[in-house]
Amino acid sequence: MEKKKSKGVTFWGWLFIISAIISLFQQIGPKQQIQFYGIGILVFTVAMSLAYLICGIFILKLNETARKTVILLCVISIISIPVYTNQMIKVTKSEDYYTKAKQRIIEQTKPEYQQKALEKLEMSKEAGKKALSVVILVIVVLWLIFDLIPIYFFTRAPVKEQFMQTAVGG
Repeated sequence: MEKKKSKGVTFWGWLFIISAIISLFQQIGPKQQIQFYGIGILVFTVAMSLAYLICGIFILKLNETARKTVILLCVISIISIPVYTNQMIKVTKSEDYYTKAKQRIIEQTKPEYQQKALEKLEMSKEAGKKALSVVILVIVVLWLIFDLIPIYFFTRAPVKEQFMQTAVGG
């Protein structure tokens, strides 16, 4: 007999599965990811993606352990936000791009226009830092929301009941 699950449980189960698969596909060519975040964060990301994939499958089967594990994974994900954010900030503060742009201006711009071009580069650097701060803030807020909603959803009494019925009656 088919276990009765709500649309919300189905939605979250499939969302975990699909997002985990997308995340795993992004890790296929890890060279850029390793340069961007480092090997430790790459391994952590792959492990979390696999855990979400497995939990998504078992959420669709109304497995109580999967429900509890998803809550734990969301908490771990929230705790890891500062680590990822720190790495994003480190990369964005990298002077490589601006050093190369400065060198290009010195090599390719006439001497009488170099000073003005260098000033424009510096202004764009400052504007870019401010815009990047906003982008990082938006990413962090969306990430936090994406992790808090399932915690709320899977701790609600009607949802717990669905999982308990299958644990007792299954």
